[in-house]
Amino acid sequence: MESSAMDTTLIEDRHKDLQGSMETVGADWSELDVDASTTEDEGIAKDDHNGQHCGVKTLFEGETTCTCCINWVDEMPKDLRPSAEEESENRRHALLIRLRRNHNDGKPMVLHSIVIQSSYLKSILGQVFQEYSGITITLKKLVFRAPFDCFFHEWHRLEKIVREVEDPIGRSHGRLLQKVLRSELRETISLSNDLNRNGVITYDYLWTIFKPGVDVYTFEDGYDRIYRLQRATYVSNISGEFLQLTVHEISCDGDRFGYQPKLIHIYKFSGTKEVQDLDVFPASCHPRLEEVKNSLRQRGEMFKNVHLKSYFYGAYKGTVMDGHNNRNVDGRIVVDPLSHADFTTSHVNLMPFDSSSLKPEIDVSDQPHHPVQAPPGPRPRGRRVPQPPPYPGRPPAPPPQMMPPNPPPPPPGMAVGSHPKRGSKYSRKPEDIPDNLLHLCSAYVRGYCFKIKKWVIFHIDHVREIQWHDDAFDSLVLQDKYKKIIKAFVESHVEHKDQFDDFIEGKGQGITMLLEGPPGVGKTLTAEAVSERLRRPLYAMGAGELGATPEAVEENLEMILEAAAKWDAVLLLDECDVLLAQRTSNDLGRNSIVAIFLRLLEYYRGMLFLTTNRAEAIDPAFQSRVHLTIHYPRLDAAARRQVWARFDATAHRPTALRAPDFDALQDVVVNGREIKNVFKTAQLLASHEKKLLAIEHIHTALSVSRVGAFDP
Repeated sequence: MESSAMDTTLIEDRHKDLQGSMETVGADWSELDVDASTTEDEGIAKDDHNGQHCGVKTLFEGETTCTCCINWVDEMPKDLRPSAEEESENRRHALLIRLRRNHNDGKPMVLHSIVIQSSYLKSILGQVFQEYSGITITLKKLVFRAPFDCFFHEWHRLEKIVREVEDPIGRSHGRLLQKVLRSELRETISLSNDLNRNGVITYDYLWTIFKPGVDVYTFEDGYDRIYRLQRATYVSNISGEFLQLTVHEISCDGDRFGYQPKLIHIYKFSGTKEVQDLDVFPASCHPRLEEVKNSLRQRGEMFKNVHLKSYFYGAYKGTVMDGHNNRNVDGRIVVDPLSHADFTTSHVNLMPFDSSSLKPEIDVSDQPHHPVQAPPGPRPRGRRVPQPPPYPGRPPAPPPQMMPPNPPPPPPGMAVGSHPKRGSKYSRKPEDIPDNLLHLCSAYVRGYCFKIKKWVIFHIDHVREIQWHDDAFDSLVLQDKYKKIIKAFVESHVEHKDQFDDFIEGKGQGITMLLEGPPGVGKTLTAEAVSERLRRPLYAMGAGELGATPEAVEENLEMILEAAAKWDAVLLLDECDVLLAQRTSNDLGRNSIVAIFLRLLEYYRGMLFLTTNRAEAIDPAFQSRVHLTIHYPRLDAAARRQVWARFDATAHRPTALRAPDFDALQDVVVNGREIKNVFKTAQLLASHEKKLLAIEHIHTALSVSRVGAFDP
C-alpha cells in the first residue's frame, strides 16, 4: 500500500511539473516582450516607424488556415496542455484505446491503436510473439496499431496462453485484451474462416493466409520452389496494386551459406480465387506437399555439396541464364559463385544464417510526431493520385513515401549490391544447414560455362558429376615415346609444383608446352586427354574471346589466368601463332599483345598447352619461355588405320565395317580431323538409309568431300 501511494504521489507530482512547464513556455518567451527604452536606454527617443522600435515581440503558431503556411498569432493557444496519456488516471489502466476520426463511410470513430500498460499483458504478449522480433516487454508501454494482423495470425496462441495464466489478475487482463480485439477482428475472423472452408480467397483477404514464418510454394521457371515467408504487404504504385511477399531462400556467395531475400508479387484480382490457383500460396495447401519437399531436399543436398569446396567441376545439360537470355547448353561447367561475383556486376547479398534472421518484425513503439515539410521549389504540376481507402479486413497500404519501388527483374537468386562482411553467423559447413531446411536451398548456382565461354547461372537440377574418360590419354594415336615424355612432364609438375621456382618468388611455377605440327594429327586432342587423365577442367581459349585490342586482351587474359589457376585447369591456346606472332617495328598493336602475354604468363602457376602449325612464326621471346616443344609428324598408314578403328569402336551404333575395310582405308591420305568428319558424314548417310554403316557409305562420303583418293 505504501508503495502504491508513493507511485501515485510521484505520478501526480510529475503531472504537476509537466503542466507547470507547459504553462511557463509562453512566460519564458514572453519575458523577451519588453521595451528596451524602459531599462538601460531610457535616454533614447522612441521611434514607432517599422522596425525602429527597440523591443522583442513573441508570436505563436495558431490554428491552421492554409496547408502551406503557418498562421502566427500573438496569444498562446488555450488548448496547450499535457498529453492525455500522461494523466495519472489514464496511467492506471491496463489498456488505452485510441480512436480516431473516420474519414470514410461507416462509424464516425474507428480504432487507431491499443496501448499496453499492464505488466501482466506485456508478459503474456512476450510469450505470444516469441517468434517475432521488435518486442521488448520491459518498455513502459507497447503500442499495437490497427488492423492488428499479428493478433489475427496468433489468435489461437493468445487464447491458449491466456487460459494457462495462473494469476487471476493477469488472466483478467488477458481476457480484457481478447474482448477488445475480438470486437475489432470478429468480422475478419468470420469471413476468413468462411473463405478457408471453401478453399478460396479474395484479394482483400490475401494477407490472412500468409502468416509470417510459413513456407510458401510457387512453380517458377518450370520447377517447384518453396520459400520461407517473412512478411506480406499491400503495395500500390504505377505498376498497379499487388500483395508483396518478402520471402527468403538459402544461398551461397562462395564464402558462406546464408539467407537471400526475394520479392514475389500477387497482383490484384476480382472476386474469389482458388488458393491453389494463385501464383504463390502457402505450402501447406499443396496436395502433394511431402512429395515436393522430398524432391526439394534432394536438390538441397546437391546444392550443399557443390558449394562445399571453392569450386565444383561438373557436367551440365539444360538451360543457362546469360543475363536476360536463356540458352541450351550441353558441356562442362564450373560452379564458382565467388569468381562469378568477381568477374560480373551481379552478386548475392546474404543475411546471417541463424534462427533470428527470418523472424517477422513488429513495431510496438509509439511513433513520434514528424511534421511533413514541403520540399523547396515550386510545386509539381498535375493532381496527386489519391490512395484508395483500406478494404475491410485488409491492412492499409503504406504511405507513398514508404512504398518500396517495384524491383527490376534480376535473374532468379540474383541481387546487385556489395559483398557482405564475413562473420561467425555465416557458414559453409554442411552440418549448419539442418535437414529440415534443405528444401529452402536455392535452385540456381553461379559459375562459368566452357561451352559458351561466359559467366552464367545454372539450374542445380541439371548439374551432374562428370563421366571421366580415363583411357583417353592411352587411346591417343601418338608414338609411345611422345606419350611417355608428356605424361612424365605433366605428372611431375602436378606432384612437385611448388618445388620449381624462379629467383623471383611466385615466378616461373607454371609449365608451357608447345605442340606443333600439321593439322589433324592430335595436338588439341592431347591437351583434352591430359585434362581427362588429371580430372581437371580444360579451358580452351581462342583469339576471338581475348579481343583485338591490347586493353581487351589484357583484361580477358587476366580473368582467364586467374580463374584457370584457381581451378587447376589445363589451359589450351589453339593456333597460338595468331596472337604470338613475331613482333615487327611497324605493328605496335601486335607488339603490345605479345608483350602482355609475356608478362602475364611469366607468373602463371598452371599448365599451358599451345598448338600451332606455324611454329616458325611465333615470337622468339615467347619460344624461349616454352618448357617442352613436341613436333607431331603426319599420320602414317598404321596411324590412320588406328584412327579409323578408334572411331568405329566408339560409334553409338553397330557398324558393318571389318578388318579388311580398315586395311583399305589406311591407304587414304587424310588427317585425323578429316577422318572424323568423313566418318560422321557416312554415319548420317547410313542412318538415313536405315542401314548399318558400311564401307560403301565411307566411299560415298570420301568421294563427296574429296579429302582423299579412294580405290575400293
